[in-house]
Amino acid sequence: MGNFEPWRKYPDLTKDRLSVIATIIRDVRHGCVLLHEPAKGDGPWGLGCRAYERTCAAIRKAVIRYDWLRILPETSSLGFSFAVGNVPFRFYRGDPDELPYHYQLKSYGEIHHLQLLLALDTGFQEIDGALRFAVETDGSQEVSSVTLVEVDRGGNPRDSYQIPFDEGESNVVTIETPPVDLPPVTAEPLKKEEGEKRKKSHGLGSVS
Repeated sequence: MGNFEPWRKYPDLTKDRLSVIATIIRDVRHGCVLLHEPAKGDGPWGLGCRAYERTCAAIRKAVIRYDWLRILPETSSLGFSFAVGNVPFRFYRGDPDELPYHYQLKSYGEIHHLQLLLALDTGFQEIDGALRFAVETDGSQEVSSVTLVEVDRGGNPRDSYQIPFDEGESNVVTIETPPVDLPPVTAEPLKKEEGEKRKKSHGLGSVS
């Protein structure tokens, strides 16, 4: 493993798109690390839960910005999967060479998504196995690397690609109209004659 270029096998997986996801994962965990307070009793389990939930939320929000990203429906409230283009994914924290058992198999959302693509006759070839984002952390609990792992049908890592950070801002869908700067409104002073006419019409003449 190590020379895998995923976009050659899966055209939807461009370097920019993969980098967007990896950068989201890194930045979200960084925010969680800043909130982590071991002195007040925060432990690794709490940090992991917060990072997972916030990463899922951040990827959901990113769907609004990127037209190539979609969230897949899962039956479990804690289950989370998404698709880059038509390629389904899940992410986990750990070694790219040692996938947890429950990440070796396709989830309901992944299976349903692939079946739908086949039923619609999109030309997408079924994935033999699964694709995962493996998130590794360092001693400070920050993300040190995010690796795309291709898993074979037996759940064994077959190929991997370490994703660069901060390289993906292409294909952005603009969802907000740029603000328009308008000059401040200035009221011109009324001419003396016009002012007198308005006073008379409203009964505001001088009182003798």
